[in-house]
Amino acid sequence: MDMLELLRKLPEEIEEAIEFDVPYFDEKPPRIFLGGMGGSAISGDVAKLVMSDLDIPFEIIRDYRLPAYAGKKDILIASSYSGNTEESLSLYEDGLSRNMKILVITSGGKLLQLAQKNNNFYVKIPSGFPPRTALGYLFTPIVMTCVKSGFVGHHHIENLKKLPDFMRNLHKEFESVDSLPLEIAKKLYFRFPIIYTSRRMYPVGLRWKAQINENAKAFAHIMDFPEMNHNEIAGIKNPKERVEALWAIFMEDVDDYERIKLRFRHTMDLIKDSVMGITHILSRGNSIAERVFYLIYLGDYVSYYLAKLYNEDPVAIPRIDELKRRLSK
Repeated sequence: MDMLELLRKLPEEIEEAIEFDVPYFDEKPPRIFLGGMGGSAISGDVAKLVMSDLDIPFEIIRDYRLPAYAGKKDILIASSYSGNTEESLSLYEDGLSRNMKILVITSGGKLLQLAQKNNNFYVKIPSGFPPRTALGYLFTPIVMTCVKSGFVGHHHIENLKKLPDFMRNLHKEFESVDSLPLEIAKKLYFRFPIIYTSRRMYPVGLRWKAQINENAKAFAHIMDFPEMNHNEIAGIKNPKERVEALWAIFMEDVDDYERIKLRFRHTMDLIKDSVMGITHILSRGNSIAERVFYLIYLGDYVSYYLAKLYNEDPVAIPRIDELKRRLSK
């Protein structure tokens, strides 16, 4: 399985997933919870970010239990690509015990069996891929369900339909010998990436971190603004020899609050003499969906090139597999 081919197929995933037969909810809930881990949880983060007109509290749960205030009028989206993620299964059982309205998104496994047994809504997505390369399959049904249920506007469908061609047009650019993702990967090689975003764009930074971790087997750190300016900015000093190995990445979106943009500029100036270097990235695209996926796709390619520089297999995740094996005993 070739990671580059898996990255290239993300636009096709979104096109396919737009055609999925997704369910709808006939009542607006007080809250929506999405329970999942890794790529499944990121899909909820990204959906929430893209659906900026959603006026229902939408909370991503990366744990075994729902919060005490989750109740039967709320919706639980239980997401697990494999269908066997133990945290997602635990959250599903918790939601079921509270008589919540449940939607399952999975490719199979125990979660699909439980959804079918208990007559829950479910969307069965294609199987056989590493979960982190199935973002299109995991993300799109969330948005489509919210549109179909009347929770957000129909313009999101039009934005999703334009997204695959927008992303395909990035292939040549991102795969050229002097591409931006390759340039960034070279800067991160043998350095410690620290990724900064606004609070609203935090899911994009989290995707970058996770992809660098899993694909390149490399450490990465993320922090959001303005919180960074109230603590971390003071810590980018010691130990000096470690801080000098940091490479800071600032990701900015046009819709970020103006004070956040101002904080970015001043922070870059204040830390530039302490860190190895700084890369400032601006989002691109005509819609929030395009801008978000431009940054996500850029990060996916960065992690791929960084894996190649470290001579790592970007598909294999031996430590995660071994941990799951030990936990299954």
